[in-house]
Amino acid sequence: MMASGPRYPTLARGLYFPLILVLLMALSLGALMTSLALRAGVETVPVRGGHYIEAVVGPISTLNPLQVQLGDPEADIARLIFNGLIRLDARGLPKGDLAQRWEVSEDGLRYTFYLRPNVRWHDGTPLTADDVLFTVRLLQSPDLPGPSERARLWQSIEVVAVNSLTVQFRLPEPLALFPDLLTFGILPAHALRDVSPAQIFTHPFNLNPIGTGPYRVASVHVEEGRIQRVILSANPFYFYGPPLLERVEFRIFPDTRTALLAYRAREVHGIARIASSDLDQVRALPSLNLFSAILSSYQAILLNHASPLFRDQEVREALWLALDRQRLIDQFLAGQGMVANSPIPPGSWAYHPQLPPVPHDSGKAQALLEARGWTIPEGETVRRKGDLALRFRLSVSADGFHDMIAHEIARQWRAIGIAVDVDPIPGDLIGQVLAPRQFDAALVELMVPGDPDPYALWHETQANSGQNYGGFRDRDISEVIEEARRTLDIARRRALYWRFQELFQQKVPAVLLFYPVYTFAVDEQISGIQVGALFNSPADRFEGVTEWYMLVRRRMIVR
Repeated sequence: MMASGPRYPTLARGLYFPLILVLLMALSLGALMTSLALRAGVETVPVRGGHYIEAVVGPISTLNPLQVQLGDPEADIARLIFNGLIRLDARGLPKGDLAQRWEVSEDGLRYTFYLRPNVRWHDGTPLTADDVLFTVRLLQSPDLPGPSERARLWQSIEVVAVNSLTVQFRLPEPLALFPDLLTFGILPAHALRDVSPAQIFTHPFNLNPIGTGPYRVASVHVEEGRIQRVILSANPFYFYGPPLLERVEFRIFPDTRTALLAYRAREVHGIARIASSDLDQVRALPSLNLFSAILSSYQAILLNHASPLFRDQEVREALWLALDRQRLIDQFLAGQGMVANSPIPPGSWAYHPQLPPVPHDSGKAQALLEARGWTIPEGETVRRKGDLALRFRLSVSADGFHDMIAHEIARQWRAIGIAVDVDPIPGDLIGQVLAPRQFDAALVELMVPGDPDPYALWHETQANSGQNYGGFRDRDISEVIEEARRTLDIARRRALYWRFQELFQQKVPAVLLFYPVYTFAVDEQISGIQVGALFNSPADRFEGVTEWYMLVRRRMIVR
């Protein structure tokens, strides 16, 4: 009998088939993964987290939305903490914010707003109609510090709560732009009910407010009586959805130069409004991304129509034509502006797209003056018409920026025989010269709200004591303004605003210069920033702040 010998080879032969099967499966899986990899890509997905720090040029004294002024740095911070009933879309049209919808009665006298049912204050208290009534009644109070015209406006409007989530406003007369007036931040009645209107702006609430916005106050750091830092944390229950950035911090600096030093030291990620004089320094930092948008305002030269010099329409037109406004933009704004041909900024739903530009044409300007009898006598340099010389004062804020622009304007007008004496006004230009009508001409910046209702600035009833400081009176323009205010149909109102812009160019109530551009800078590691037109204030740059992000994760996608 032969020895059987070891059995291992026999056992190994029995494993051949399953081993081959496993090998084939592995090869197939590898081929499949290779195929998928060839057809796949990797994408980055934003995730929540991160701490964004922005440098703001201060000072900052309050975070109360009823106290801040549009354009001030406080307004930027308050925008993140509070909501209004209404906000403005990318074209300046109203849309719901705390109000999810609204209705208007056929006669245009009643506006009914329906609040969102899922809104809570930062302390967890539900938002109700009482909060809206409380805030409006503050605005109606003559004891609330602030512009008297604001109190008069709201005193003429009745506000009632229909139920806990429905508010109705009753107007004395139709006012088509009424929803645009409701962008102010709503205050919490439960936190301030026992505070009198006279004391509201000195209450501790102003430095530690409770809002409904995407961010809530985490801490406010005060040194030597001044706010130095404001730290906000994400509101996880924000009704539009929690923001991606976990924290947003504002650090206050005395000027842009020190803010830039802080960025170079990696102490901040962004810098709020960049002055045109600092743009070259910012552009030299490749890690800083610049974001720009046209402000809803325009620089203009108001003319006092009580002066015999400006009663002649041809003289006003000549003043406009004689200015090289693009030169002003290039020389003083580093190109950050747009020549203005209309008192309604581009991007607005009411802007007239076919409005012709007003060119720089000094030859035509001189011909207009000559035709109206304004000639330069032999041996003189200033135009005259009889005993009247074409000479006037140009009042301007003595802020170092606008007076430089004024001197260049005066130089350009002197070139065609118009003598201009620049009159720098320290302090309050409006209170000192505009409101009392003690000026010949004045260089000003005029704000335009989302609904560009021109009533306050250009209607004849505002010529003596309103904001129509130049005293311009024209029945054609006034009638167009009146009809636009009464008209609820948006297409008809747009047509009326187009007509207003055409009449403005024809009659030249003032000399338009340029639309300023707002520019801010953010480090390249911050993404998701999109900026549209700034119709309410520069704070509108935070319209999409809930989508800003710093952190991402990567995931594979198969095409």
